[in-house]
Amino acid sequence: MMSESEFSAEYYTNHERRDRFPWTLYHRPISRRIASIVRARSTLPTILIVGCGLEPYVDGVREISCAACDIDPRAIEACKKQYPRQADRFGVSPSAYELPSAEVFDGPFDMIVAKDVVEHVRQPERWARMLAQRLSPGGELLLSTPNYGTGSTLGLLERTVLEWVARRDGYSRRHIHPSRFDAGLFAGLNVGDGMELMEIWHTWNRWAMVGRWRRK
Repeated sequence: MMSESEFSAEYYTNHERRDRFPWTLYHRPISRRIASIVRARSTLPTILIVGCGLEPYVDGVREISCAACDIDPRAIEACKKQYPRQADRFGVSPSAYELPSAEVFDGPFDMIVAKDVVEHVRQPERWARMLAQRLSPGGELLLSTPNYGTGSTLGLLERTVLEWVARRDGYSRRHIHPSRFDAGLFAGLNVGDGMELMEIWHTWNRWAMVGRWRRK
């Protein structure tokens, strides 16, 4: 099996597809749900985006300045070039279970957002607890992940069409999601003491879920 850094290097080609059809059918509902949660807060929150890829912002709420990190140096370098005024707020994570050492990543944060990251780590509870520790009281952890439960056709698509696309690009999807969730497993994710599950939300096509936890 590939290490977390190895799958990141091979999977990097997929980042640029998020804003293109048909990939928008998967990603856009997630982005809209997260944006609606951020906009519902009474004050502008401090936000950390983990596994940002090429999106060091909350899509739909770009006026908020976010700290953002990724395990792939190429993603962070691209973000710094695209958004030079915020370059000091972007950093490379030393490992899947660590945040960059710069002060901007110390927190506490009102919100931590990780879109489609949890399925890539082999110890998802260790990873989620690490993030939850950086939340302020009342802060929220927002995680999205593919839905491999009943009613979702995503697993079939990954084994067929998406695997064909990946192989064309020189890698395989077979081992990039070592932690797979249905609604029950996602709801049961132990994100740490003092954290309360608020909701598990499904996209309209049932391909993905957004989990929302709040620090008491």
